[in-house]
Parts: sequence; C-alpha cells; structure tokens
Amino acid sequence: MSVVDELLERVTRLEQQVHDLAAAKEIQELQQRYLRALSDRNWDGVAEAYAEDAICDIRQHGPHRGRDAIAAMIGDELAPVVKSKDGYVLSSPTITVDGDTAYGEFIWHRFICEFRTSFGLMRVWGPWSEGLYKVHYRRIDGEWKISNLWTRVIRPDHDDDVAVMPEGAVIGGGFADPGAESR
Repeated sequence: MSVVDELLERVTRLEQQVHDLAAAKEIQELQQRYLRALSDRNWDGVAEAYAEDAICDIRQHGPHRGRDAIAAMIGDELAPVVKSKDGYVLSSPTITVDGDTAYGEFIWHRFICEFRTSFGLMRVWGPWSEGLYKVHYRRIDGEWKISNLWTRVIRPDHDDDVAVMPEGAVIGGGFADPGAESR
C-alpha cells in the first residue's frame, strides 16, 4: 500500500470518527432538551423529541406507538399527575452511532421536592430516584429523533418491584416477606 493510500485510509477513518462524535453530541443535546422539557412540564416539547412512528415505553404506562399516541399518553396520563417541581440530572451516556441510527443508555436522577398528602402539598428536600433510559435514535431529514424509548426507575425501588407490591404495602427501599417473621 502506498503512502498516499495509507493517508487516504487514515483520513477516511478520522472522518468517520468525527461524524460519529458529532452525532453522539447531537443525540446528547436531544436527550438533554427532552429532559429539560420534562422538568419544565413542557409536554409538547417532550412529544416533539419523538419520530412520527416512535415507540415510547415509560415506566408502568406501557408502550405507545406513534408521536400522536405518545402525546396523548403524556397529556392523559403524565400531565395530570406529574405536577411537582422536581429536578432532573442526566448522566453516564453511552452512545453507539451506526450511520443514521444510534443507540444510547443514560442514567437519570430525579430529585423529588414535593409530595401530595391529605393535608395538601408538602415540600421536602432530599428524596431521589434513579432511572435508566434505553433509547434508539434515527436521523430524519438531518435531525436526530427518538425512535424507541424505554425507561424505568431502578433505585431505590425498582418499578417492577413496586408494580407487584401488595395493596397497603409501603415503599421503603427493599421489601421483606411479610410472613418471614412467623416462620
């Protein structure tokens, strides 16, 4: 292989790396805008992050297909219950770009500050939850969009554990077998 051929090959590899790094940055910015819209309760902004034919599976709401169905789920199920002024931090991104598609995983932390009680709204600083986003992206007309999003709370109490809790159980960071003490 000639020196020129080697240089051309090297330039081609570097161009691909720059392309992939720029795409990963654009995807991180999309995900940050998505989270900012969520934090600001800008439900239209949340829905806008999705491709027209996207799939969204948020926690116990089940999968929804298509931006219109996702926007309806947000309006019907999330907006009426997510009213507190919680803060969010998105971290630990891993993004793999493959042309005009990509896959990413992110950790988010929700810092809960308000709780509804029988006496009204109570503000408490400190409680938190940690979640995991698994997201597929697609570049559409030069713009990255979410094509498939799956998210669950994973700490301190995993969404799947909370979903199967018996009625009247208290969420508290680990579930004991109620009959274990009598055995």
